[in-house]
Amino acid sequence: MYIDNSLKRQPTAAQTDILDKMTADVRSPRNSAVSFRMQDVLVMTPFSEEYDLFLFMEDDYAPFKTGKKSFTELRLAAQEAALKKCEVYPRVTLELIYDIFEKLSGISPSGKEQLMQRECELIEYFSFPRQCGKTLFREAKAQGKRTIIFSESVYPSDVVKNILEKCGYGSYDGLVIVSEIKKCTAESWYDAVLAKAGVSADKLLHIGSSVAYDIELPIVKGAKALLLAPAIQLMEKSGRILGYIRKKHFYSYDSTKYLTLHCVLGLYAAYGFDLPQNREALSDFCGDPCLIGFLGAGAASLEQANPAKKYKMRPVIAEALTHDEKFLDGLDDFNKMLEDHFGSNLEKYGSEGCSGFLDFLDECCASADRKFFVPYMSTSALKTWASSVKEPEIVPFSGRNHKESSLNRLADKMFPPGTKVRNIADGILAKGHKKSR
Repeated sequence: MYIDNSLKRQPTAAQTDILDKMTADVRSPRNSAVSFRMQDVLVMTPFSEEYDLFLFMEDDYAPFKTGKKSFTELRLAAQEAALKKCEVYPRVTLELIYDIFEKLSGISPSGKEQLMQRECELIEYFSFPRQCGKTLFREAKAQGKRTIIFSESVYPSDVVKNILEKCGYGSYDGLVIVSEIKKCTAESWYDAVLAKAGVSADKLLHIGSSVAYDIELPIVKGAKALLLAPAIQLMEKSGRILGYIRKKHFYSYDSTKYLTLHCVLGLYAAYGFDLPQNREALSDFCGDPCLIGFLGAGAASLEQANPAKKYKMRPVIAEALTHDEKFLDGLDDFNKMLEDHFGSNLEKYGSEGCSGFLDFLDECCASADRKFFVPYMSTSALKTWASSVKEPEIVPFSGRNHKESSLNRLADKMFPPGTKVRNIADGILAKGHKKSR
């Protein structure tokens, strides 16, 4: 079994069991070829939001900026317009996105080319292998099976190949870049993968991250399939942390001042959920003290606490985090991953919001997570903590949506989502929108 030994935290027994079962499926003599989705299965980025890479490009865009909109807003708008033009995502290319971006932003053709090149450089730089996917890929190669990789990336083929080479996947037997398939539909990519594999469908095992396109589609075609859910998705469902953080910074979460916070969550997903693991009852950290140390001791150390705020248990919690060996392992792993993936690239963005993980422990720490602090707190302190914790107020919100308009932001402030007045207003607006179409 291949495990990343550079970190102190090692997979749990449950995670190891899941990997063993997936490896056995790859090893099965019923399969003579294995295909892998590149994104999320073989390759990851250390981001928690889809637009984080674009936030890194705001400074690159500054010399070309002609209006009030940010690079991130325009880049997302161009991508959405490209998708509408192509009708299906597999046909969208980076070149098409930037052709639209050029028109939306008013920049020169040379400026467009520079930004497009810069984005390619950044995606290559930040991409890294998902260790679980790499283990399965290596097992397929060790068993002499044909290995096919397919990519739905918008990036050119040379960029895709560079990323695969950098991440240690240069020995694949076939590569399918979906955007290069003429008249590709959301389903026809599988035919190209099957052709590259050179085997009948019942001899092909496909490993992907989408239930609809990586599981249901191959099975309908007669193949076998394994689901390896994205680490970000697994992290989001593991507890209440991401919802708490997004709610805490609801109105400006998509700004550059929270970029470091986004990246911390991206690293946390890779740290705890590269190998799938299920949520544990009454725990937001899957019953793993290393995960508590990673965010509570590691990420929170980036930002000094606000001295004006009155905390209930936070000083005691912070002190306890400096004693337990597993907490400290999480701290060490956090510092290593932050340096390995970002170096000094985050320094100019600050670390606003990173102390919010201690706020979460203070305000909302679940009982199964509080138990790790028992040896380091007095009985009275533990009782005070247990009586003060509460369920976090989570407003349904996806940080992967486009930036809200100023009108929507104002509406959120005046009439919070979910209130009776807001629901009535949204209903009226929805009816008006339908009539205008």
